[in-house]
Amino acid sequence: MIDGRENKSKECDFMKVKKILVSMFLLFLVLCLKSNVSTAAEVSTMERLDYWDITKEYTVAEQDVTYHTYLSKDKKESWIFKADLLNKEKMLDIIIPQKIENAPVVMLGFISEFYNIYVPKLKIPGWDDKNMEEWEGYITFFGDIIEPWHGVTPQKVNVNKIIMPDSVETIGKAAFSYVSSLKYVYLSKQIKEINEFVFVGCKNLEKIDFPISVQILGTKVFQGCKKLAGLNHETKNLKNDTLTFSGNMVINQTEKTLIQVMPDAKKITIPKSVKWIEPTAFKNTSIKTLKVSKKNKYFAVHKRCLYRKAEKELVYVFGKGSTLTLSKKIKEISEDVVVTKAKLKKLIISHKVKRYNNWKKPFVKNNKKIKIYYRGKKIH
Repeated sequence: MIDGRENKSKECDFMKVKKILVSMFLLFLVLCLKSNVSTAAEVSTMERLDYWDITKEYTVAEQDVTYHTYLSKDKKESWIFKADLLNKEKMLDIIIPQKIENAPVVMLGFISEFYNIYVPKLKIPGWDDKNMEEWEGYITFFGDIIEPWHGVTPQKVNVNKIIMPDSVETIGKAAFSYVSSLKYVYLSKQIKEINEFVFVGCKNLEKIDFPISVQILGTKVFQGCKKLAGLNHETKNLKNDTLTFSGNMVINQTEKTLIQVMPDAKKITIPKSVKWIEPTAFKNTSIKTLKVSKKNKYFAVHKRCLYRKAEKELVYVFGKGSTLTLSKKIKEISEDVVVTKAKLKKLIISHKVKRYNNWKKPFVKNNKKIKIYYRGKKIH
């Protein structure tokens, strides 16, 4: 009898364990399904090819530009995926039409699913044939194919200004990249998503109106925009899952990157979340007071110098004063250093600093008559 009870007890224990394991497995399947659903939901409706009727293309010519367009299947929205410049020698101010076939324009440039069908593989100089086939390009709004990492760039496009209608919600990848003549962009007040590389390489871009509607900002959107002084904002209270505008700074929360400091900022505190600062973030600024959160593991401030902790590399020189003795905590200076517009007359650099080509350039740029001393000797 005892053996029988023990056997029954063991059977009951086994069944309990079995039920627990089955329950855990079912829970795992449910979580996986939810994960797949949420991933699919991240792609907006208008970024799926099945939302659009790509069997019929509409072309509209306006002011020296021909726009290539698809309509949504319900014909309520339009998507301009490419624009041809009819006069490539003339410098143009492009005003993108608000409607095509009476359907509001909601998207510009190419979308992710489009690449899988239309973008050929690019041959990258210096790579063998096998590896060359692995690199995909990006189609710009003007129909060129680029590859931003390896210098494969489009032909020259003469566009001075781009003005978008307020109906536009999405800009596709690399849409306006490497338009070197571009100086001003007016973004739609309804813009929600700006994908990666949209303005990369726009080296003469000076001004962009940046609305509060932006929810998604891709990586390296403003890389190479050397003249972009700042982003004109409608508000100083922008905050969402990706982008935060706070304390006169634009921060990409996903990349933990400080993208831009407003030119009129006089006092800022870099939060603990920032891991990287774009080289152009402080361009054309005149900050008097700069602090870094004590919990930030990557940056610190000492004697008017913002520097990276790990490399001990100088990032930004701020504040007033005609004489600056560079902090002894600094060991590296690169030509990407940004120096405040405040006039420096004398700079004393510690012997601990390593010398690099053109490392004097940022100090001399805004202070032509500056005197620079290194290891006790005047070097400029």
